[in-house]
Amino acid sequence: MTMTINKSYLAGALVFVCASILASSTVFSHHGVTGQFNLDQNVTVTGTVNRVRFVNPHGYVYFKVINEAGEEEQWRCELRSGSLLKRRGWTEEMFALGTKITVNGSPDRRDSKTCYAHTITFADGKIVNRRDSLNEAGQVVSGERELKREDGTPNLEGNWTELPRGRGRGRGARPPSYVMSQIAREEGVNYTEADNPRFMCEPTNIILDYNFDQMVNKFEQSETKIVITYGFMDVVRTIHLDGEFPETIEPSVRGYSVGKWEGDTLVVRTKGFGPGFLRAPGGRPGPAIRHGEQMEITERFYLNEAGNELKREYTVVDPVYLAQQHTHQNTSVLTSDPFLEYDCDDLTVDKYAE
Repeated sequence: MTMTINKSYLAGALVFVCASILASSTVFSHHGVTGQFNLDQNVTVTGTVNRVRFVNPHGYVYFKVINEAGEEEQWRCELRSGSLLKRRGWTEEMFALGTKITVNGSPDRRDSKTCYAHTITFADGKIVNRRDSLNEAGQVVSGERELKREDGTPNLEGNWTELPRGRGRGRGARPPSYVMSQIAREEGVNYTEADNPRFMCEPTNIILDYNFDQMVNKFEQSETKIVITYGFMDVVRTIHLDGEFPETIEPSVRGYSVGKWEGDTLVVRTKGFGPGFLRAPGGRPGPAIRHGEQMEITERFYLNEAGNELKREYTVVDPVYLAQQHTHQNTSVLTSDPFLEYDCDDLTVDKYAE
């Protein structure tokens, strides 16, 4: 039997299919974020709230910003849908008129003063992630936070702190001793407390300072970079997720960090350090241990299943000052405690009152 197809019917069907595809594309571009916003870029802006709308399909917070020229600009950043925000415990009262906020997000492709909000930091240091749930007190409910970001990577965003040793799942065993080279032992003898960077309100290194004195560290995450602001000495590290080092690196205490995701583990390599200390005793026995410009550090960050513990494994290699590589790990817990700037003013060597 021969089947005959009506040409006008076929043409109509093709028009319907094409229209359906275009409609689906339009819906996706509206509700997705890759069309309007450039998730490959990051913007951080601080201002004063002058309006907020919890509406559907997307809420917005509006705020005034003073630019570098001292001029006032009107900004707005997109939130999730109003219905979803309310279900997650967000309230418009969080954004009362005059509230100071810092928004970390991705820029709009067409409007330079519009962004897609990833995190919002309030004046008291509290950080709220776009997908966080809040309790009646307005604090982040860690157990209900979403474990994966919209790009599929683990959600490291938020405030993290270590617990004191001996308390539950806290810091665990002390790190092993560094195995020093001969030159490290010789130079360590000449150390005095006056050489201690901490007594000059300066950071020591990215390993020691990460968990020094159980300060709160702030993680800010986008598709292209992760920024870690240490609660100790206000160290700011940027992990560039392109995984490539530049041809030239200006030596510094924090070095230059590149990272890539291996499954759910963030692998970070850092080099480009200036000369400094791996260990700088401050009143405790033991020699100082220096490091040189050839030092390289590898870190591996990963979450537990609940997403409320962040493990960091690290390896330090220095061919000049270490006889063998140094490896250890530590664990931080998600906290609702605010991040506070350290604002160092060390009085250790100030023995006289004015």
